[in-house]
This record gives sequence, structure tokens and C-alpha cells, in this order.
Amino acid sequence: MARVSEESRRARVRLLMSLACTLVAFVFTVFASVGHAHYVGVALTVTVVGVFLTTWFLLDVWITARAGRERQYGSGGVTPMTGAKRPR
Repeated sequence: MARVSEESRRARVRLLMSLACTLVAFVFTVFASVGHAHYVGVALTVTVVGVFLTTWFLLDVWITARAGRERQYGSGGVTPMTGAKRPR
């Protein structure tokens, strides 16, 4: 198994916690809507904010994983550290 950086691990935990809370809010919103409750608007607002945060944290996971890979393996370009000759 590949080693994961601490930043990437924290970002993944934030994503999973946000996803879990968003799913709970979504189920709560559906049941409130079916039950014709008065607080459906508030529940829907919380669900929309949760979807926005989950998307934000998904981008955070993607960016930190990519940065970690580049830090570990390099950017993939020709650099002076690779020892490759420059093309003529």
C-alpha cells in the first residue's frame, strides 16, 4: 500500500465527515418533506451547504493528493535533478 501524506489523510477525513453529515441532512430533509414539516426550508439549506462543502473537500483531497505525488515523484518534467540531457 502506498504511503499517504498527513495532509492528504486529513483532507480525506474531512471529506468523509462532510459526506456523512450531508447524507444525514439529506435523509432528514426527505423525511421532513414527506411529513410536510415547517422546517423543510432550513433542512434544505443545510443540505445545500453540505453539498457545497463536500464538493470543496473533494477538490481539497484531489489537490493535496496531487501535490503529495509531485512532492514524492517529481513533476514529471525534465529538471536538472533528473540527469537528462537537454534536447537539441
